[in-house]
Amino acid sequence: MAGRGRESRLARLAPLLDATALCAAGYGAFHLRFPHHETMEPHYQLALLLAVLLALLWLPATRAYLRPGWLQPGAGLRVAAPGLALLYGSLMLAATLTKTTADFSRIWMGSWVLLGIALMALWRLLVARTSAVNPLRVVLLGSGLRARDAARSLRAQHGSAAVAGFISLLQETPRGDLPAPVLGTLLQLADVLAAEPAVTELWLAADNSPAGDEDILPLALQLSSVPLRVVPDASLLRLVGHSITEVAGVTLIELNATPLDGPDALLKEAFDRSVSTCLLFLLGPFLLLLGLLVRLDSPGPALFRQPRHGSDGRIIQVFKFRTMVYQQQTDERQARPNDPRITRLGAFLRRNSLDELPQLLNVLRGEMSLVGPRPHPVSLNENFRYQINAYMQRHRVKPGITGWAQIHGLRGETDTLDKMQQRLDYDLYYIEHWSLWLDLTILLRTALRGWRHNAY
Repeated sequence: MAGRGRESRLARLAPLLDATALCAAGYGAFHLRFPHHETMEPHYQLALLLAVLLALLWLPATRAYLRPGWLQPGAGLRVAAPGLALLYGSLMLAATLTKTTADFSRIWMGSWVLLGIALMALWRLLVARTSAVNPLRVVLLGSGLRARDAARSLRAQHGSAAVAGFISLLQETPRGDLPAPVLGTLLQLADVLAAEPAVTELWLAADNSPAGDEDILPLALQLSSVPLRVVPDASLLRLVGHSITEVAGVTLIELNATPLDGPDALLKEAFDRSVSTCLLFLLGPFLLLLGLLVRLDSPGPALFRQPRHGSDGRIIQVFKFRTMVYQQQTDERQARPNDPRITRLGAFLRRNSLDELPQLLNVLRGEMSLVGPRPHPVSLNENFRYQINAYMQRHRVKPGITGWAQIHGLRGETDTLDKMQQRLDYDLYYIEHWSLWLDLTILLRTALRGWRHNAY
């Protein structure tokens, strides 16, 4: 059967297939390099064992099997590239730390990489060839707006041949801008499918028609044995993401699920805490110096704490270097250009984002993340939560020291609804598309270029 079910099953097997491909490539490269060796030397075997374990870790962690086109040979290798880079980088780091790099043949290393990439592409090519025997071809049950939009998305991803046509539902008037023909009515479904033997799936995409889903679904299942899927109301599923679960035998759709609701949360937590510990150790003297300069620049403490919304909307106390005169530091109004509350040193710290560094303590305490939506003042959240749809969904994950919005220049005062909506769009994109590789990319861009935009 074509479609998501088969792809989902392959996604569960894919890490093992890629790990097997890399292991086989290592063995093959060894015997190409050393044709007279009957058995592989122990340290080479250990390297392959580590590679298999790292493949099972890094490739899923970088979401190599969740991105569009991952099953295609070309696109699949592109989306697997971050995981492969981390895999081989980890092996090189391990060899460097153990001073064993000289024990491995450079020709073997290069041959292993190239042969591994070739075998990973090969199994994807074989899968693509078998999938092409029965390509996706859909009949949409519905001829309204939802069916039209679903058909347009389907054609854009899989080509025009993926949409066989539409079935007009009971008491429904077909739209005039449908991208494929109306093949008949729901009562004619059996005849339509007999005339279209290549159809692989039916998609129920009904608008609010007089005949509800509870009437259409039993009839469609009675008239056909072709796999049937339901296209839900996209306005509900656009909040953040969605997942289907079962509780006490009841099937539920969670409308604001994120990739961090599952085991990936542990991976991100371990990454955050280990990196924040290292940074606090390395930057400790510099942070102490900044704290001393803040005390010398103006009366008051070096640090201050301000309440912010954390994960799931819980209130946390966020640390920052004090950048305003002490009496006005509790003023929750956002900073503005030439704000008289900001001290001389505070202006420098804010412009270079150095005032945020104490939040490494929040990360170490598990209250924040290195990367995530920036925490706004509580009063600001209370204002915008009633003005912007899904605004509070940005608090489904821990707030971050830097974020996807910030590296795109969305920093500083959000004095209009449009500015906050734009920042929210970037935050929700990050939440829905999170991967460890995305976090690494944001951290690298922050370190290399800083935020620099709209900071005052």
